Order: sequence, then structure tokens, then C-alpha cells
Amino acid sequence: MALIDKVPGDLHLYIGGMFTLRRRDALKQANITHVLSVLRMPLDRDLFGPFKHMTVEVDDVDDENLLEHFPETNRFIQEGLDGGGGVLVHW
Repeated sequence: MALIDKVPGDLHLYIGGMFTLRRRDALKQANITHVLSVLRMPLDRDLFGPFKHMTVEVDDVDDENLLEHFPETNRFIQEGLDGGGGVLVHW
């Protein structure tokens, strides 16, 4: 079963696996408006229809430089939070 987990704190920031996107009721209840995908694989674009979506194509390896993506991903996340919605980061 896919889970949607809230990051501790006051922000409406959530994390989950790929299949979290199929839990539409849970996403709606969490007021998810933005989805950040962090993976390198073909994605079914129909999963993201109601959301503003961003993909960071990275491999799940030790030497992947995630830090280089932080300025862009942080802006995307902040945009979602500032707009009053929730943000889901999934891998």
C-alpha cells in the first residue's frame, strides 16, 4: 500500500513513493497542488494531470549530486507552499 507521509513541522510538505500518486483521495485531503518527482524513469503523465509537476532526473547512486538541484527544487516547493497548497516529493 502506498503511503503519504507528512514531514514533521508546520509546512504542508509530504513524501512518498511513486505509487502515492494513485492515492487521489489522500492527495486531495492533504491539499496537494505540487508534485516533485526525483527519479530517472519514464512517467505516466496522466498521473500528474491535476498537479503542477516538476521532475529532477537523477539516479539512485551514491555519487549523484543532489545539491546542484536544490535551488530549483526549493523554488518549486516554496511556490507550492506560498500558494497555500501542499507539496508531495516522491521518488
